[in-house]
Amino acid sequence: MRSLFFLSLLLTFSACNDTPKPKPTTKNIVKANTQDLTALDTSAAGSKKNLINFEKGKVSMRKQLSSGIVLKWIERGTGPVFKAGEMALIDYRLGTPDGRIIDGNNRIDLPFIPFVVGYSMQTQGWDLAFAHLRVGDFVKVEIPAALAYGSKGIKDVLAPNTPNWLYVKVISKIKPSTDTDGIRAWKLADGQAFNLEEGSAKEVAYEFVASTPNKANAIVARKFPQRFVVGQKTTVPGLRKILKNALQGERYYLVLQPEQAYGSNGYGQVIAPNEPVFFLIDIVGVRSIS
Repeated sequence: MRSLFFLSLLLTFSACNDTPKPKPTTKNIVKANTQDLTALDTSAAGSKKNLINFEKGKVSMRKQLSSGIVLKWIERGTGPVFKAGEMALIDYRLGTPDGRIIDGNNRIDLPFIPFVVGYSMQTQGWDLAFAHLRVGDFVKVEIPAALAYGSKGIKDVLAPNTPNWLYVKVISKIKPSTDTDGIRAWKLADGQAFNLEEGSAKEVAYEFVASTPNKANAIVARKFPQRFVVGQKTTVPGLRKILKNALQGERYYLVLQPEQAYGSNGYGQVIAPNEPVFFLIDIVGVRSIS
């Protein structure tokens, strides 16, 4: 099941008591989005009607894609467009044609959250839509069921074969903290200071989820942390370079090109040869070992 991928991961992160919550910061936040999404957040009896009628009289431009996705601009931005592997800062609500809201960054009490375009962080419809969006846009995206949660739906949340309505404000584009040699990284939270004991090696414990442009949650390594000793080659090159200097509590989004990921071999049946990979990494421990 394609669950609410990045929302659940952010919830996992916020549950860690030993590290502070990430505080997304950015320069040049665009404030062209004057419409208020909080009108969709109420559980009052009239909320379904509000959702169904939300865009009436507000749509400035409409575009239907060959995939069946319909984009309705409530406000049009003038900022930069997005390519695969770039990060957008977004405020969103996900609804259904019957007027229900089933997801949104407000549910974890955040005014906006990061979204990396083109790497299956959400359903396929999101990535297809973002190819047509730019900073400053406020859009309703009507996503056919086949490009949303399909015939599986989401247990107890979304019936099979239900279209999705995505309301999204594109607030900003976030530059990576590292973008070199096939490694693009955004550090979401700082870590704790660490001093390596003399004569010891550094061991890093980390959890991660890896996705590709074609497959969400291709590899899930959570609950049982992976362990990396600096100097060894027990993980892919791009991760080794990030983990080498990692500190406990740090969190990263990474986009690794094939030579920094699984290369020409791929990884089993889940990551194809020469495929770039997105990683979400949580550094859960750092220690000195003999």
